[in-house]
Amino acid sequence: MNTTAVIAEYNPFHNGHKYHLRSARKASSADFILAVMSPSFVQRGEAAVYDKWIRTRAALRAGADMVVELPVVYSTASAESFARGAVKIICESGVADSIAFGAETNDLEALSAAASLFLYPTEGFTNTLRDELSKGMSFPSARAAAYSRESGKSPDILSTSNNILAIEYLKALKSFSSNIRPVITKRTGADYNSETVEGTIASASAVRKVIYKGKTNLLTQAVPPECFDIYEKAMPIFMDSFSDAMAYLLRTMNADDLRQISGISEGIENRIIKTVGSAYKITDICAELKTKRYTHTRLMRIMCHILLGITKEHEQMFEPDDFEPYIRVLGFRKSAEPLVGALSRNSSVPIIMNVNKDERLLSDKQKALLDIEKKSTDIYYLGQPTPSAKKRALDYTMPVVIENI
Repeated sequence: MNTTAVIAEYNPFHNGHKYHLRSARKASSADFILAVMSPSFVQRGEAAVYDKWIRTRAALRAGADMVVELPVVYSTASAESFARGAVKIICESGVADSIAFGAETNDLEALSAAASLFLYPTEGFTNTLRDELSKGMSFPSARAAAYSRESGKSPDILSTSNNILAIEYLKALKSFSSNIRPVITKRTGADYNSETVEGTIASASAVRKVIYKGKTNLLTQAVPPECFDIYEKAMPIFMDSFSDAMAYLLRTMNADDLRQISGISEGIENRIIKTVGSAYKITDICAELKTKRYTHTRLMRIMCHILLGITKEHEQMFEPDDFEPYIRVLGFRKSAEPLVGALSRNSSVPIIMNVNKDERLLSDKQKALLDIEKKSTDIYYLGQPTPSAKKRALDYTMPVVIENI
């Protein structure tokens, strides 16, 4: 049985994701595709536009055989921690033969060389990185400059989000000494940050914008037909829906409180407190705080961590080098029951199918990770516009999604 893993957010699932799954299956000759998916909040520091069960169902209908959850501590982290958390889960699953990821290049050798340099930096790379950071440059830009100077190659390979994530996946595989084979599928269609729906493959950013504006008629050309009815019935959520909750937190926290939050450094906590009187919406707060060093995405992740109470202590506690997370199955196809059986036999960590029954299998640290997940799901549903939809404890009550495919 040949299984390929993919790491995704599916925020929301669209035709580009379907193309990637089809390409990954073909390139790796996979019998099954295992998707590790972000839950209620994603790596851009935003709320997922649809909940994790809706996105799981869409992914299963359009190409994935099983979807497991990437805990929110990793899904809202930097690219490095996001990748390490996801790859750790894949390694511990014991079922993955390969991991497929999209990139703007199909030059695996170049991506792997960059991963090795970042994982085992030379003195010259480290010195250049430090010098560029001291000039106020953002970390991604400083690292690209250091890479170019040390390797003699163009920094363009580090100019796109998918290439950067691909390098982080390769770093994680090397770090864990994994035998899982990396497979690149070259991206096609709209650019990652494109905000217009043109043609059948649009970016997730463009699809979210269409949903935000209520122009769901445009979704018919950008999402698989088997997913459209799911989205029609769903109520989208956006990060600014949590602005009231954020205002409460920022008006009751002091600088010392903020310094404990994951991502806070270099005195940014004092600048955050100063915005309380001048900005209200979360996106406006981030726009006011944005600098070369603090990008919009980095600030959104900080806001997300404030909202969810994810601290630096949590970062250290759940660092993949020293921690083995559980694997929570969100859904699977009926035809993937052999994969379900293989996962239960081969996983080196507990499998959660039913939170009520299976959390007893967890260690204290794994229970602490699950507690953060349950809290984040409850907070996520506060973003729903109607009181009846602001549900709680759904991690206990929602069953595993099973598609009869």
